[in-house]
Amino acid sequence: MWKALKDLFNNSSDQRKLALKDKLRKIKIEVGNSIPNYLTKFTQWRDELGSGGIIVVKDDMASLSLLRLSKSWHSYQDSINGWEKLPDWE
Repeated sequence: MWKALKDLFNNSSDQRKLALKDKLRKIKIEVGNSIPNYLTKFTQWRDELGSGGIIVVKDDMASLSLLRLSKSWHSYQDSINGWEKLPDWE
């Protein structure tokens, strides 16, 4: 029984990994949504990938979250891209 439960909750199949990566593609900041809520979605996504055996580097988290911002945030993205070093995830 323990093995069945473990397999159920620790599914690291390729199909699950693909679904989690697709979930990232769909994460966007929506009108009226705050930046903390948006970044929380990324943290949840990272945690789900980690449970599937995929480790996401903190530097990638910052980059990916900036890339997924809507067009209204482009001036902010341009500002950050001008920095010598991207901000860390914290």
